Amino acid sequence: MKYAAYRSFGPIHWIWIGILFILLVVVTRQVFRNRALVTDSLHHAVLPAGYSVIGIDISQYQRNIQWRLVRQDRIAGKPIRFVFIKATEGISRQDPLFATYWRQAHGAGFTCGAYHFFYATRDPMLQARNFENQVNLQPGDLPPVLDAEISNQQPDTVIRHTMRIWLEEIHRHYGVRPIIYTSLSFYRKYVKGYFDDYPLWIAQHRATSVPEDIKNWLFWQISDEACVQGIAGYTDLNIFHGDMQDFRQICIP
Repeated sequence: MKYAAYRSFGPIHWIWIGILFILLVVVTRQVFRNRALVTDSLHHAVLPAGYSVIGIDISQYQRNIQWRLVRQDRIAGKPIRFVFIKATEGISRQDPLFATYWRQAHGAGFTCGAYHFFYATRDPMLQARNFENQVNLQPGDLPPVLDAEISNQQPDTVIRHTMRIWLEEIHRHYGVRPIIYTSLSFYRKYVKGYFDDYPLWIAQHRATSVPEDIKNWLFWQISDEACVQGIAGYTDLNIFHGDMQDFRQICIP
């Protein structure tokens, strides 16, 4: 008799038990996932827990920046440590505020890096020269960055070939291996398996973690909608994959 209730369970009962178990697993995972996030409503930011080095990236669209206020700001209790600044685009365009931002950000005590917006439809050597003519990197600066995120309907082989020319020329010129900035989809289609010896800066917004197939990432752009004191409008927010000691080691010696 003591097993009568157990034996009375039919197929429908077991289906419902299975559904309830799946729901329990999903809810439990979500709870732990939320615990791994730190929300800062004032800055419109949600940061993955466990990362202590944060920074921003900017271009002319941020316009007039009050660097003293940026320096004083704290996002989820953490100071902004680094700033990536757009320097060039294509073979002839320069960000009109790059030189100003570069001087002011250094003066405010930030670790700075510069990036180039890349087109596979333009001569990669001329694009590299454009960047080299604008950016004078010094010890303590971050490595140069190739911003590769659009294909312009070019074949895969063309995109990879032109990217490699730019990367190798910049490596030769500055003596440090450049960083590749890209989106998750662009990485998986054009970069993965071909540029694994280059460090990555991956754009993956509103996510709780970097996908497991990305092994060599240094920076993670977690949001393009952060609010930073001293900057009008939204700003891109980034985290570094390591602590301050690791961060200092990747800077130009």
